[in-house]
Amino acid sequence: MNINEVYSLIESEINEVNSELQRNLDSDVEMVNEVASYVFQSGGKRLRPVFLVLSSKLAGYSGIRTAVLSGVVEYIHTATLIHDDVIDGANYRRGKESANRVFGNDITVLCGDFLYSRAFINLVKDGDPNIQMILANAAKTMSEGEVFQLIKTADFFLKYEDYEKIIYSKTAVLFSACCEIGAILGNMDIEKRNILKEFGKMVGLAFQMSDDILDYLGNPENTGKKPGTDLREGKMTLPMIILRSELNREEIKSIRDFFTSEDFTEEKLSYILSLMEQYDIKRKSEKFVDDYIFKAKDLLSEFEDNEFKESLLFLADYMVQRDR
Repeated sequence: MNINEVYSLIESEINEVNSELQRNLDSDVEMVNEVASYVFQSGGKRLRPVFLVLSSKLAGYSGIRTAVLSGVVEYIHTATLIHDDVIDGANYRRGKESANRVFGNDITVLCGDFLYSRAFINLVKDGDPNIQMILANAAKTMSEGEVFQLIKTADFFLKYEDYEKIIYSKTAVLFSACCEIGAILGNMDIEKRNILKEFGKMVGLAFQMSDDILDYLGNPENTGKKPGTDLREGKMTLPMIILRSELNREEIKSIRDFFTSEDFTEEKLSYILSLMEQYDIKRKSEKFVDDYIFKAKDLLSEFEDNEFKESLLFLADYMVQRDR
């Protein structure tokens, strides 16, 4: 199986999701629609809707609610990206100028708020209190996670447990919600609902960990990212946490001073990358990712084999492809 086969399997559903996203950009203030349309025109793989659709198919559901709820999820996700770009002062998103750079911070933040509001209007219209609670809690968790990450900025001694809390909040919680919603749409029992919920969580954690590895150790020609962005922003992520555990006292002092200093230089990054190579940090970090993916795929053994299960198993591996 390959990624094109996965998208081909649910092509009509994803097309309906894209239509749903455009259909609900209906603000009376045209600037709101213009900013939102600009963001959605930049593309994206719609990974969260893909997981929601496949989970619902696995659960035996086919119907319009997958598109409606996928649209809700994508609005929530996009709103967080818009707000993140403003917070980080980002200039680019998915290979084009970020909305905040084109339209300014004030308008962009408010348009992100519009997407949140539109998401919850559609969620209320759908009318399922269980799904409403799942996504309301997910949005709450994501907001708390962003604040927690800001509090922990430049915390060189960040605990692994706190790192996992951050990446669960910013990434994994929404994948988990998508898979659980799919189970609810198909009226699965609570045991299988919890299995899909945990599957989404494991894949989401691995996905963010893999992205954090690529930030330091990926090939810029493949990733399209400049190495060391997390270092510049004072974010303590998996490669640095593992590196810290391998270093002697003198080396720890050196990179702690680099990490907490606002005076970033390419020489400092090069030194850290040389230590990562010396201590084989890429392989050790990828072991964490592979362990999460193994756990995620093992969870699906509770389901009968079919093309939707096969697609989810494929996606678990696809999400953490090296240098994607």
